[in-house]
Amino acid sequence: MEFEKLSTKNIEEIMQLQDRVYEVLEQKEVLEKLSKEEMESCLNQGYVTGVFDNGKLAALRMMYIPSLDEKEHLADDVGVPRDRSIYSEISLVDPPYRGQGLQTKMGEYLIKQVKESGDFDYIFSTVMPVNLASLKDKFRLGFKIMRTRLKYGGKRRHILYMPLKEELQITGEVLKIKYDNYDWMMNDGQNFIGYTLNGEFIEYYKKEN
Repeated sequence: MEFEKLSTKNIEEIMQLQDRVYEVLEQKEVLEKLSKEEMESCLNQGYVTGVFDNGKLAALRMMYIPSLDEKEHLADDVGVPRDRSIYSEISLVDPPYRGQGLQTKMGEYLIKQVKESGDFDYIFSTVMPVNLASLKDKFRLGFKIMRTRLKYGGKRRHILYMPLKEELQITGEVLKIKYDNYDWMMNDGQNFIGYTLNGEFIEYYKKEN
């Protein structure tokens, strides 16, 4: 299996893959399904890769360049320029192909593509706090939690961030917060950076002023 560039000619098999992934989820809310139009928008922007097995689409991952006037732009949550920001949008792995590290490998491939373009300084993503599989993926790729807040009509989300040209500055001792301690995350988390997931605990460090 190799990474391949996808285009709008693949849209029907992409939508079918999304449906297959969604059908087997115990918690349906962990996947924000994209419409056909949203998928096509990502495909046209070009930051997308797929994995095929004997001609069948087994997995895909997409980045998305948001419009500069997008409501609730994630760059605003960290205080960096909108015009140098891109989102890690969606990852789909067909159930029979799970456990092979495809999600992370595709992420590494796309991040390399984003860096080589020279068009972006920041990559963002959001994760539902109970979606530990997605959170582990983001930490493996190098994303950090910058804050946890309500987004998109009142949905609780971690705001994850990867600066491409600078290092995040932290201070103090590690603070271990259980992944479902939402009160702490919502009230105090903006002063800390979530660095990794260790068992059921997210390891936070204080942001350096």
